[in-house]
Amino acid sequence: MTPVTFNSPLAASLDLKLLVVFDAVMRKGGLTVAGDSLGISQPAMSQSLGKLRQYFGDPLFVRTVTGMSPTPRARELAPKIASVIQLMEDAIKGDGEFDPATSNRTFSFIATDFGAAFLLPKLLQYIAKHAPGIRVRAANAPTHGVEEALEDGEVDVAIGSFAITRSPFYQRRLYYSDYVCLARSGHPKVQRTLTEQAYLEATHALVTPLPAGYEGLEKYLLDHVPASQFAVIMPNFLTLLMVLPTSDALFTVSRRAGESLARLLTAQVLELPVQIPGFSVRQFWHERFHKDPANKWFRDVIYSLLIQPDTGAPAPHHAAPLEQ
Repeated sequence: MTPVTFNSPLAASLDLKLLVVFDAVMRKGGLTVAGDSLGISQPAMSQSLGKLRQYFGDPLFVRTVTGMSPTPRARELAPKIASVIQLMEDAIKGDGEFDPATSNRTFSFIATDFGAAFLLPKLLQYIAKHAPGIRVRAANAPTHGVEEALEDGEVDVAIGSFAITRSPFYQRRLYYSDYVCLARSGHPKVQRTLTEQAYLEATHALVTPLPAGYEGLEKYLLDHVPASQFAVIMPNFLTLLMVLPTSDALFTVSRRAGESLARLLTAQVLELPVQIPGFSVRQFWHERFHKDPANKWFRDVIYSLLIQPDTGAPAPHHAAPLEQ
């Protein structure tokens, strides 16, 4: 391999900062938004793109109705340039250690409202004991997408059943969940057990939109329960805290959510009399932060707090590549 020297064509004709511009445009899909993420003006971004086009002898990005679409040459270059940038970041950052006991960093994660409510008490208790200077921010899945939020470093980890299958992302299984049915303790028709007929004839509560992973539940309810039997439609699971104690509607939720809510509300937890596919909950992160000691510490803490004993402790692995 020929070493890169100050006399080499690469060092002489290509400013490595231009690779950062290329990577940002590739990820953001537009000059303006890419420039905003880098703190570079739109004219300067256009100038940088012109230099990149000249160097590679290709348009690289073509303006379309959806933004700046990459050419085949740009798609070919993208993973290689991303690797170069990662190497540069690793070289600058080094393999420095992370000391949670003295850090004042803010970590962030994406989860459903109940997922955050379930994790945060355990997480905050652990942090208070082992990392008192650290702060935590919980966020809903952003409209621009979980993958982009992870890729940009907007959040450190995403927790849920997201359909993230592209190779730049890692995932780690936390636990598997099936569903249970909640009914208030003084329900006039349901006590301790639930038959299939009673379940299908009862009124139900429905959360919409349901989070990723709940597709099996949504399909079953919409296929088997008439619309007239949905007594209430709620924006999130935590609305259950106010609605369940006074409603005769049945609430079908994940087992962890159901058992936790039942303890708070002294509600009945009933096994489902019908077969509805469950789902696996995983944590996801981008490979840019895979070797970051702080990110790894945060991932491992979440894993230790959420892992179920019967699932073992699988090593983190790359998500399967997306089939074209």
